[in-house]
Parts: sequence; C-alpha cells; structure tokens
Amino acid sequence: MIEIFTERLLIVPCSLDIAKSIVFHRQELEDRSPIIIPKGWPAPLVTGLLPFYIEKLEKDDSEYGWGLWLVINYAEKSIIGDVYVHSKPDKMGTVHLSYTMVSDLNDTSLTYESIDALIEWMITQKDVKKVITECSDSNTQSIKLFEKLGMRCTKKDGKFLMWELRKAI
Repeated sequence: MIEIFTERLLIVPCSLDIAKSIVFHRQELEDRSPIIIPKGWPAPLVTGLLPFYIEKLEKDDSEYGWGLWLVINYAEKSIIGDVYVHSKPDKMGTVHLSYTMVSDLNDTSLTYESIDALIEWMITQKDVKKVITECSDSNTQSIKLFEKLGMRCTKKDGKFLMWELRKAI
C-alpha cells in the first residue's frame, strides 16, 4: 500500500474496496469509517469518474496509484479533499492531475502540502517525466498554487490555462 505522509496529512490512493463503497454503500462507509467523510465529497466530477476508476482497478491492479487519491487531515481524522491522477504516465511520461478540496477548507497551505507531496511522489516514479494540470484563468487560488509549486503556464485555450512541471534530469 502506498502512503504519503506530510507534516499534517496522509495521502493515499483510493482502494478498489473504498471506491466501490463510495459508489454503492456510502452510508455504511460513513457509519463504519474511522475517518470523517464530509457531505458533498467527492465532488461531482470525481463521482462521475468513480465507475471508470473501479473498472480500471478491476481489470488491472497496476492502475492502483494512478487514479483517485484521498487527502486526509490526520489530526482531525477527516478527508479534506482528493487528487485525481487521470492515468498512468503516457509514452512521453506525462501525468495529468486535478484536485478538489472540501469547500469549507480555507487553509490553502493544506492544498499546497497535499499537491506538493503527491507531485514529489510522482516524479520519483521512473516513467514520469512531466506533470500537467489546468485551471480557469479566473481561478486565482489555483494559479497561485501552481506558481508556488514551480509549475509554468504553457498554454491558454479560451478561459483555460494549461500548467506543467517537468522532472529535472
């Protein structure tokens, strides 16, 4: 099992069992879990991707770690967000990620801490050469986050900005 620990967070890939429980047995998961699962989590985008994620894990267990990651504040024993890695690295070594934090979370340092730790883990994987993401040109919080992470904006497509971070060679 992959686990990433930071000063305040535990970041883990979502297992097949947990993914299935989120989709099919949400209330039972909330009742039994030692971790608080906030209402409204996961975001609709991730909820829509969960069936595909489950299917990927059922077909190929090497997909574990290349999908949904849970961001847990271990002092509060609560899920505070997630990061979705869209797939294993492609032929060029590119990995695409998106993130969602719980809406009432005002501590942007936790967002930075989680994304920074996960990117650090990803670039230690031999096939990863570049991490990409995107945001709206009006999303100043994400823009500041990506800049702080050392990412650079590589493209503007309408209102969307593409960001990348290349592995140092």
